[in-house]
Amino acid sequence: MPVDLYVGPRRKRPWRAVWLVVAMLLLAGLLAWQQGWQPRLALAHLSQDVLQRAPLPLPQLSAQLTGPKADSVVMVNSSVIERPESQAYTADLYSANAADGAIPWPNVAGRTKVLTYNVQEGDTLWGIALQFELDLDTLRWSNPTLERNPDLLAVGAELIIMPVPGVYHIVTAEDTLESIAAQYGVAETDISGYPPNGLYPPYKLKVGRGLIVPFGRKGGSLPPPNGAVTSTLAWPVVGTVTGGFEADHPAFDIGAPYGSTVYAAAAGVVRYAGWGEDGLGYTVMVDHGEGLETLYIHLKGALVQAGAEVARGDAVGEAGSTGHSNGPHVHFEVHLNGQPVNPLDYLPSVEPQ
Repeated sequence: MPVDLYVGPRRKRPWRAVWLVVAMLLLAGLLAWQQGWQPRLALAHLSQDVLQRAPLPLPQLSAQLTGPKADSVVMVNSSVIERPESQAYTADLYSANAADGAIPWPNVAGRTKVLTYNVQEGDTLWGIALQFELDLDTLRWSNPTLERNPDLLAVGAELIIMPVPGVYHIVTAEDTLESIAAQYGVAETDISGYPPNGLYPPYKLKVGRGLIVPFGRKGGSLPPPNGAVTSTLAWPVVGTVTGGFEADHPAFDIGAPYGSTVYAAAAGVVRYAGWGEDGLGYTVMVDHGEGLETLYIHLKGALVQAGAEVARGDAVGEAGSTGHSNGPHVHFEVHLNGQPVNPLDYLPSVEPQ
């Protein structure tokens, strides 16, 4: 007699559900490869379908498969730290829906990387800055040889051209992302989140590599010159002489970072502080007595008023580039009885340092 072996409904094998999940994930990976190795984007497109069709609950996958909303900004937030005057960008400067091929992060003229430019005959720092739509400080801070010698442009010299205003920083062994951000008054994410830098966690910095610090700023002041000298006058600013005393240039030009403090070369009385004549820009004149006067020209602004008494080493202004100037420096004149004389006859014999 045949024996009935039926014992009830068959139970579904759980491994079939597992294989189905694996197949869907492989399909997501294939689609990601077809879209240029952007698995996050591919998974976002498949998220709803996978989650709806999966035979098992997948709470551990839902967070990974849920992509950003179409109108959200896919960039980290950042904030300005350390220096309130910093113009460091925040996530608000990113474009969520860049149209017509626009670059969705801060840039100048569509530049997405650091460029180089070879100085041509007749170039000035101002002209190069205008050509690339950058400010003068960005050019100087990206090219350290120009920082103290802004008027010395050697034909053929190669200059770094930034894609955004700020600082181009060369990494040293002591640097960290935190220290670089603090140095230039920006947030760490302003550097790590700027796409041209190509930084990824854990943000190990390579010594000698250049980093773009978008909208970073350098401090303007330099240490004061040595005031304990026996010469009649002391140097007004630390820097390098970029223009000497000549018949058609009766002064010294001393290259200095924009905004550097300019100091009185000797004790005296301020006779003038304001916009100078002959296109020389902002000027301070100090009378030292016995017919000796010093003039500090091309200043960003004066820190004293006419009639004020100053001692040697007192701050009188800030280095700028006002008037007919090729870059930030102090145009330093010495007059005796109303006539310009060679400053070297009254200054220490070495350049300020």
